[in-house]
This record gives sequence, structure tokens and C-alpha cells, in this order.
Amino acid sequence: MRYTGISRLIAIMAVIVVIVAIASFFGGMYAGSSGAPQGVITVTATEPQRVTVVQTIIQTVTPSPQITTPTQTPPPIVLPDKIVIGLAVPLTGAQADAGKRGFWGIMAAVKWVNEVYGGVNLYGRKIPLEVKYYNDESKKDLVQALTERLITVDKVHFILSTYSSPLVTAQAPITEKYKYVLVNWGAATDYMYEQGYKYVVGIPTPASKYLVTALEALRSIDPNLKKIAIMYKDDEFNRASGIGASAKAKEMGYQIVYEKIYPADIKDFTPYITELARSGAEALFVSAHYADGQLLSKQLADAGVNFKYIAINVAACLQSYYETLGKLADGILCPSQWEPGTKYSPALARSMGIEWFGPTTEEFMPFFRNVTGDPKILPSYHSGLGAAAVLALVKAIETAQSLDQDAIRQAFNKLHLMTFYGVIKIDPATGSQVGHEMVLGQWQNGRFVIVWPQEAAEARLYYPLPTWDEKRAGKTASY
Repeated sequence: MRYTGISRLIAIMAVIVVIVAIASFFGGMYAGSSGAPQGVITVTATEPQRVTVVQTIIQTVTPSPQITTPTQTPPPIVLPDKIVIGLAVPLTGAQADAGKRGFWGIMAAVKWVNEVYGGVNLYGRKIPLEVKYYNDESKKDLVQALTERLITVDKVHFILSTYSSPLVTAQAPITEKYKYVLVNWGAATDYMYEQGYKYVVGIPTPASKYLVTALEALRSIDPNLKKIAIMYKDDEFNRASGIGASAKAKEMGYQIVYEKIYPADIKDFTPYITELARSGAEALFVSAHYADGQLLSKQLADAGVNFKYIAINVAACLQSYYETLGKLADGILCPSQWEPGTKYSPALARSMGIEWFGPTTEEFMPFFRNVTGDPKILPSYHSGLGAAAVLALVKAIETAQSLDQDAIRQAFNKLHLMTFYGVIKIDPATGSQVGHEMVLGQWQNGRFVIVWPQEAAEARLYYPLPTWDEKRAGKTASY
């Protein structure tokens, strides 16, 4: 009897232990459930309950079949009614002329995207572009303030650069700070891509390659010419251009018999021209801006110092260069990012195995005229650059299928396409432009025509140049 009592006592204690364990187990479950009420489970110590409790314990500790939670459909992506491009641009101040021309190109490309292409293809929808812009007045502090406003107040989706190397150089740290892609159409300086920026992508051929096309064209038409002269202005852009030309010329085996850097505020080239005349150079390559490029040309003509081949950037590309010099400008060559006579086309893209995107030059022209309101205004290379920036951004958005800045930056790395501006391909490491070639224009009988590269040319390169006296007598650089 005594042992029977002890056995019963042990059994009761065992039941109590099991009950406490179950209470702790279910209490923990309730406590771990967000917002679930906590409570105490009461079990009556009877034999049938004891069996039930034991079964519950067994079922709890025995592995149960894995239950697959149905995959939830992600919430639909909220797409904007429009994709807003932000822009600070110099519409007044020192860079106003180039700024306006680039702005007209941007707006013409936006019109083409919205009215012909139908908008940006994003998740099966066509979303139109809109431009939010401010006049930065060609001032560094203002371009910085306006860029920050576009990002933080206006909350635009993307930023296109302002125009000119000094202004874009001031703008880039702002977009980098906010991790915004900066589609740079307005600065050709190599400096931009040497700073380790992660969000800058370039549309222009860098300054160091500006005169490369002119060197290659000369080698093609006269492989025997060896002695050349190189001059460049002492500022950031022209130093990069001149030094780049010098390095490329040496690589190509040219003998540089004269190389000089001249002051940015130069008023008289006479000492340099005297040295040039004694150098024996047969070809002259100059990196200049408008005023100094025009002055050098006039003083060379006045001194009667002739060359078989003269290439001057950026001055000689402008209509005002010819208007000032008249027939003396004939035959002078100028490397340019783009000109309306450039013959890039869908057929050329197919022959090169490259995707074509955007309007042809002929298709672009009506949109450009609509934006300017003046049919007499022709697009300049600034216009082509601005338009190409818009087209490249559209393709990057469509490639990424996203509006995320990092996704867009990665998408730019994948682009390899041709537009009416030419080939666009980005160096993934630096963001600089590596696919685009400078075109080479030449004044021929009063017209500025594209003569190189041959596949994009509208006329044959005239060589050698007429002398200054021959041009005064009426000879033109035309076949």
C-alpha cells in the first residue's frame, strides 16, 4: 500500500511537470506573437487529460511537414506621370550663346521623344519627359545653388549638366554629394574624369582627343608629311587639347618642330609667327577659343606664313569666323563634336553592328526650328551635344527599367549606340566618352562642310591649302 501511494504521488508530480512544461511552451508562443494576448493554460489532472497532454507533446516535438507560405505578389511599382529632367543652363552671361544653342538642342530632343517616340518605355508604359530649368547666368556659385535646388526642392528625376568646363567642374561635386547621375554634355575637360566621380557620364569627346581626328586625316591624305607645329592657349581645356595632340603626334611618328603654349589674354601673335616661319613646319595645329583663334589666323595671313594644312579648334567652326575673315578662312579645318552636315544614319549603324536611336539630322531639324522659332538659326555642335545627352539618358532609363540613380549609372556602362550625333559609348571606370569621334569640318568656297571621317563626310577634304595670296586672288578650297 505504501509503495502504491508513492507511485501515485510520483504519477501526480509527473503530470504537474508536464502541465507546467506545456504552459511554458504555449505561453512562449503567445508572448512571441505580436499583439497576441498572454494567458495561462489550465489542465485538469485526470487520466484522459494526461493522455491528451502526452499526445500534444509528441506532436509538438515530432517534425511536421514543411508548410510553404504562398509567395506574396510585390506591390505594383508606382510610375510617375512624367520623368522630369533638371537643368541649370547659362542663358545669359559669358556662356550665353553656347548655352542657348545647347538648350535648344535639349528641348528639340525632348519634343522628338514625346511627340514621335511617344515617351520613355518603362514597365510597358510610355512616360513623357519634362524639363525643369533655371538660368545660371554663367556663374559658378549660382549653378551650384540651382543644381542643389533641382535635387532637394524640385526633386527632379535626373540632371543634365550646364555648359562650359569651369561651370560643370563646379557643378559635379553637388550631384556627386546627392548621388545623382550628371549627364555631362557641356564640358570636354579631361579633369572631370580624373577626380574619381562615380555619377558623372560624358557625352563629348574629351579635350585631349580634340585634334586627333585632324592628325589622322592628315596622315591619310599625305603620309609623307612629317614636320608639324602645335600651339595652344594656356587654360584648362586648351592645355588638355594641345598636350593630347602632342602625345598623339609623337605616337604617330610626326616630328614636332615647334610647340608653344601662349597666354590666355594674348593680344599679339607676332613673336610666335616669326618663330613659326623659321620652324620649317608644313602643318599647323592650334587649340584656341574664338577671339585668339581668329586673331592668329588674321596675323598669319598678314605675315604671309603659309602651311599645307591648318586645323584650329574651336574658333574656325563658327560662322562668325568666316564672316570676319572672308575668303581668307577658306581651306581652314576645324575639329567639331558635331555639325549639321554630318552623315550619321541608321544604315551606317547597321553596317557597324551598332544600335541606332533617335531622329536623323533631317528629322531633328523641324523640332529644332520649332524650339528656336527662327528657321534661319542652324544647330551648332552645342545643339547636337544637348540632344545626344537626352537620347542617351532615355536609352539608359529603358535599359535599366528603373529611375534609380545607381541603376541608371550602371545602364550607361552598357550603352553602345549611334545617334545623329555619332557613336555613344562610356568608359565604365571613369564615365568618360570613348565611342564618339570628332568630325573634321573645312571651309570650302564659303561653306563649312564635313570632310572627315570619310563614312560621315559630305565632301572631300581639300589639300593642300591655297596660300593666303592665292585666296586673296580668288582661289577657293573646293574641287
